[in-house]
Amino acid sequence: MSERNTDSELRPGVCFLPDDFPERLESLKELTGLSWERMAAAMGVDSRQLHRWRNGTAPSGEAMLSLVRLATKVPNGLPELLDDDSLVVQREQR
Repeated sequence: MSERNTDSELRPGVCFLPDDFPERLESLKELTGLSWERMAAAMGVDSRQLHRWRNGTAPSGEAMLSLVRLATKVPNGLPELLDDDSLVVQREQR
């Protein structure tokens, strides 16, 4: 785990993305064989949202979940998108 992921920084439901996330997103796109517009449609997000992610904005909430769901449907998609330093902290069930 990288130094930025210390216990004091962990909050429920937070996902720390790899520093090269925009490049990984591009690689996932190539694995899907989809255009950016079709990839956005497959995830149910606006293509402008993908553009922001490609420029360094981190996806959050439902959009992040949609991206992870897409990545799990593509062979080697999830490892391509996220690396070993990625950490997802689960929210407590109420």
